[in-house]
Amino acid sequence: MNSRYQTDISHAIKPLVGLLLIINCMPAVSGENRTSQNNELLNAVEISGISISTPPEEIADILDGQGYTQVNSSLFTKQEQLDNRRKTIFRFEVENTAAYRQITYHRSLSGGRVKSSVEEKPIPAFEIDTAQQLYQIICADVTEDVKTDRSCESAEQKRIYAGQGRFIDIDDHWAVQLSATDSNSAFGIRYTYE
Repeated sequence: MNSRYQTDISHAIKPLVGLLLIINCMPAVSGENRTSQNNELLNAVEISGISISTPPEEIADILDGQGYTQVNSSLFTKQEQLDNRRKTIFRFEVENTAAYRQITYHRSLSGGRVKSSVEEKPIPAFEIDTAQQLYQIICADVTEDVKTDRSCESAEQKRIYAGQGRFIDIDDHWAVQLSATDSNSAFGIRYTYE
């Protein structure tokens, strides 16, 4: 083997060895660190002004200020009249059990004639921030395999969707629901204690 060939190989290998040493020295993100990050992010997300960490005694007042009516200890609803005898129905539910705490929000249209629109409208402004925050938690900074498992679709102003509308397990404690369009939306956050 000639010395020029050995020198070329030596120059090619040195950067690779350096890169491997750097990667080997980088701390791995443990499950505990991910759970801690999820705790921070999901505790901060507000759905209709309510986060998963909002004290139960404050929830009724917050939703009452937005026009919701309390149906029972866990369910709040409101309706807004639209054109053509249609209504927007809002439903907010809070569940506290020994096993988990969960908040869910649903918005849908009812009544009147349902016409399919040629042009989709954007997600309502009062929901877009929540939808984008949940999408970031579910679908951003994850591998392509995880995106596929979570059924992440491309986020747009007209549609933000993951998990085919069902709750998606983020880790051992957290699960999230995300579906948002102009005509209906479903958001949910669940924290399981054990």
